[in-house]
Amino acid sequence: MVEPKFEIKMTRVDEMQFKAEFDVESWEPIFFDEPESVPGGKGEFPNASRYLAAAILNCLSASLNFCLMKSRIPADGIVSQITGTIARNENGRWRIVKLDAKLKALYSQIDDTIMKKFERCKDLFFDFCIVSASIKEGTIDLNVETEIAKAS
Repeated sequence: MVEPKFEIKMTRVDEMQFKAEFDVESWEPIFFDEPESVPGGKGEFPNASRYLAAAILNCLSASLNFCLMKSRIPADGIVSQITGTIARNENGRWRIVKLDAKLKALYSQIDDTIMKKFERCKDLFFDFCIVSASIKEGTIDLNVETEIAKAS
């Protein structure tokens, strides 16, 4: 079941390093950093671009895996890779301009039944990936508020 709302808290811990804490107490926080080429960045953790790409790849992999399981042809494994391309836009700002994902469903033996069901999943799974489909369709309504507050 998809949870209709979630919350993540982000706190700066050092120059360009941030800690993200999730709304599930048992989950460990994750850390972000910028590469050394960015002032204050130390490159000790992935940056937001890499986490975004990882989130997309995870969603795609999980959706493919789910479809294969529902089709009664569970894979022995799923191996995925994503390559991101970053370039400057017309205003000179860095943007992720391309992501290329490759997913492999691993089977010890492949027969006609598996091939037929795999081809069906290949056509279906993307539409069930919340993250990738939302990005591709441009359906994320992003609202941003900023304020200043006195540190305690």
